[in-house]
Amino acid sequence: MRPLDHLVMPVADLAVARSRLSALGFTVAANGLHPFGTENCCVYFSDGAFIEPLAVGDRGAYDDAAVSGNRFVLGDLGFRAMYGEEGLSAVVFGADDAAADHAEFLAAGFSAGDMLDFARPMVFADGCSQIASFRLAFAETGVPGDVFAFTCQRINVPAADRTVLQTHRNGVVGIHEVVLVTDTPDRVRPYLQTLARRAPVALEAGIGGGFAADRISVLSPPAFADIHGLDLHPASSLVGRLIVFAITSLADLRRQFQRTGIDHHMNGTMLIVPPQAGQGLAFAFLEVDA
Repeated sequence: MRPLDHLVMPVADLAVARSRLSALGFTVAANGLHPFGTENCCVYFSDGAFIEPLAVGDRGAYDDAAVSGNRFVLGDLGFRAMYGEEGLSAVVFGADDAAADHAEFLAAGFSAGDMLDFARPMVFADGCSQIASFRLAFAETGVPGDVFAFTCQRINVPAADRTVLQTHRNGVVGIHEVVLVTDTPDRVRPYLQTLARRAPVALEAGIGGGFAADRISVLSPPAFADIHGLDLHPASSLVGRLIVFAITSLADLRRQFQRTGIDHHMNGTMLIVPPQAGQGLAFAFLEVDA
């Protein structure tokens, strides 16, 4: 089974994203520039997953990469053209062998094109920088506007103590769930099953159906509104609408947000924060056992 590795979140401005995420109580890592022009400022969690706010840092390199067929850049470019500068563009899974994943996606009819090998400097908490290299294998449904996906194999990533980066003032310890929405959840069931390598389980709650595979749920708009209390217009494409974070204390977080003036509301046992610049989709916080 493939583990959830991270979520790619396009943003218009990395400084705005850093400010917004910091205000929400996240510890944000140093900026990292990819050789193909995108730039990130990641937020890492102790469960091993992370979120990747992503902006265009070098427009020339970005445009050149798009022309050359770089699938990572083309996925980002396609998202921004259809939905604007902010949201959730890709769901990423961990990989031991991206080449084998690529072959699997080809056989299943979900390949999004050539693999991508790249290296970039990584800056650690002590200010030191080392080169890390990665190999990505891409998948897509073939329907314009659907969330794309890829697996990420770490070819050479220097060992580092991320304890400081994984400690957050808001008490978040990991990604509990990412919620994707489409008018026809069953359409993407084979896609998600191929990606996660596990059979999705039908969700009984909600109007209009849906299913889940580990930390990924796919809901119809009515089911999304019914379960999470968030209104949503019909969505023919598969789009990311909510990230649910696991936290250690909901009471502590509510006090933090009340003190700092963060707009939020409760929906059952979840605290919901609506989207804002630098945070292109709704965030939810759910208390879990430490």
